[in-house]
Amino acid sequence: MTENEFLVYCQSQVSGPLKDDDIILMLTAWGSIKYTQGYNQATEDKESVKDDE
Repeated sequence: MTENEFLVYCQSQVSGPLKDDDIILMLTAWGSIKYTQGYNQATEDKESVKDDE
């Protein structure tokens, strides 16, 4: 899922016009999701390298 797809999805969950606070919350959530994915991938990569040794 791309950032744009995520924002479109979030927008579909909100009734009425989006406020600035809504957009900030959506982007903060997106950043948290991507950070967690990156952290998990790095952990898996580290374990994979450790297993190869």
